[in-house]
Amino acid sequence: MAATGTLFTGHIIEKLDRVDSTNLYAHNLLKQHPPAEGYTVWALEQFAGRGQRGNQWLTEPGTNLTFSVILHPRFLPVKEQFWLTKVMALAVAEYVSFALGSLDVRIKWPNDIYVKDQKIAGILIENVLEQSTIKYSVAGIGLNINQEVFDPSVPNATSLKLIADKAFKLEDCLNSLLISIEKYYLELRSNNYKKIDDAYHKLLYRRGVLCRLSINGKECKGTIKGVSASGHLLVDTDDTALKSDEALEISDVKHLVFL
Repeated sequence: MAATGTLFTGHIIEKLDRVDSTNLYAHNLLKQHPPAEGYTVWALEQFAGRGQRGNQWLTEPGTNLTFSVILHPRFLPVKEQFWLTKVMALAVAEYVSFALGSLDVRIKWPNDIYVKDQKIAGILIENVLEQSTIKYSVAGIGLNINQEVFDPSVPNATSLKLIADKAFKLEDCLNSLLISIEKYYLELRSNNYKKIDDAYHKLLYRRGVLCRLSINGKECKGTIKGVSASGHLLVDTDDTALKSDEALEISDVKHLVFL
């Protein structure tokens, strides 16, 4: 199976009926004989999928997209690896917006995709480093396509089908998404950093909106200002115990909860 309309991304798609994790499967391939850039692993069922911070990615078999793309971003210094997160998030957001007819699709820092206030996709990027550069990257993506009932532990989940009230063909969704991934990855490879950064900040969830937050377990009101070059969330807060002369930098999503 191969994608159409791309230069290299998804030219080989290894389709699996069942696997523990497409990211783990891709890493095992890299340990053996590294595939060409753009090699894609797609599983109809993923029984030990992983999200950010070790969380489990729960998905109904055969109804959603769970896949990983192998990339070789040697051009990107380790200290700039968050740019991969930006381009992957933009690619998924672009496809979701296209599929739904440009609804309110946002990127919830660092790389969850939301439609209004419901999560529709998540991204897990794992890098293999070689000195100061990134040797390989495995970009794992979980996108809810046709699932209609979700585990109670994921109370704000949604899917394309729930929103659009129609079923989608998984192969077509994957092909379109791979086209978007390659588009933004090539922007990064061409050093179009400002264009990428502007687009990411434009879609940043609740940016510029005063909202209730919990920061390190302390409730306060704050405004999302943006994301730093290192990938930290920048928050202005009205809490004098937290506030400094500059925006507070949140380094890990576990330190911040939207209330």
